[in-house]
Amino acid sequence: MDAPGLRRGSKKFPKLKALGLGIGLFVAVYVPAFTTTAIVRPRIETAIPLIIAITFLVALFLLFMLARPPAGVAEFGFRIPRSRYVASATVFGLTIGLAVTFLSHLLPSKAPFDVSGFAPSMIVLYFLVGASIQEEIIFRGLIQSIVERQWNADFSLAGASLSGAVAFSAVLFGIIHLDAGAVIALGAVILGLLAGELRRRSGSLLPAIIVHALFNAADAFWALK
Repeated sequence: MDAPGLRRGSKKFPKLKALGLGIGLFVAVYVPAFTTTAIVRPRIETAIPLIIAITFLVALFLLFMLARPPAGVAEFGFRIPRSRYVASATVFGLTIGLAVTFLSHLLPSKAPFDVSGFAPSMIVLYFLVGASIQEEIIFRGLIQSIVERQWNADFSLAGASLSGAVAFSAVLFGIIHLDAGAVIALGAVILGLLAGELRRRSGSLLPAIIVHALFNAADAFWALK
């Protein structure tokens, strides 16, 4: 018979393995992009789309490498969702986006980089379209799905059931936004939780991309007005 300590350790191992895989995937996706920009040192107008493109391509490569039959890439959210999830994403994205945008302009916050010189079309292309698709494929498509393979467990939060994989990817998403201030980072965690649950419940990345794009749109239109 195994000792109680050994049994507890074996139960913890899948979770630790899952979190380690999630962090490893995050590093694998972002290190090539930031290494490239550190070497090339492009202007901010070039650096942003370069980072988006490199991380997007690396994430897609890893996603296809890690896909398993018979589901294939559908396991990572590449499927069409039911219309109710699209509607929910639209409502929640606008509501939370406006609330966080209002708070971020009401309380002291500093953008991680200056986009005041960007044309409106660049802001829409980079932040509403590019970043929404790229970050959702990375966090809710790749990282959340792989973590959930190893750690498929739920826990209760304020009376609601929440996936451990969703919570992990949301916290990681918030951490990378800390340089924009506490309000934006907290908003990123909330967005991550919402996008992650929409992704998990619908089986599709589309609702997550929609809620992310609308979240970003609120801040973008505020900045452009």
